[in-house]
Amino acid sequence: MPEDGRSIIDGPEFHCGCCGLCCRRDPYYGVSLLDIRNISAGLGMGAADFFDRFCAVVDTPGGFRYPAILAPDGCPFLKGALCGIHVVKPIGCWAFPESALLPVRALKRSVTAIPTCALQVMPDDDRPLKADLELLAARDLHFEHTKRYFEEHPVFDEPSWREATDRLIAKLRDAKELERRSEELRAKAEALMNASQ
Repeated sequence: MPEDGRSIIDGPEFHCGCCGLCCRRDPYYGVSLLDIRNISAGLGMGAADFFDRFCAVVDTPGGFRYPAILAPDGCPFLKGALCGIHVVKPIGCWAFPESALLPVRALKRSVTAIPTCALQVMPDDDRPLKADLELLAARDLHFEHTKRYFEEHPVFDEPSWREATDRLIAKLRDAKELERRSEELRAKAEALMNASQ
């Protein structure tokens, strides 16, 4: 915990203004193995049909290979400025922008490409946004398993995807694993906060 007694759990809370710009700025949005299942079920589609219609495996400049919803003109599920698949939206969307674990002051600089974001009008702060660390730990598990799957499988294959998704679900049910990862994230955020002071 920082010397002044503040903790990341008492950071400022973000309230999305639903401008929709974060859903229009990128050419693709990452999805996990479980996101593919949830979104396809929410749309009443088979997983392979959903993947073929909306997704591709992308190689990022950072060297990661993962599936993503293609969004050349913005997320295809954006309805006006609102998410059309909100209840099943990708875990990365659930965790944004709290997932950065950056102090608000630094986070505001990192999202300058989204001038309408409610984050821009928040007061500067040396703490990160209040975050659900268990959600962030789950997000990390989602993407570790997803990355591993697409390192082993060059293309989406429904039978092997189902097996990998079942393994991810089993891992997400491990409360001790989520607690351990949550504590690691807390320590990381507190170290970032101390480094910025």
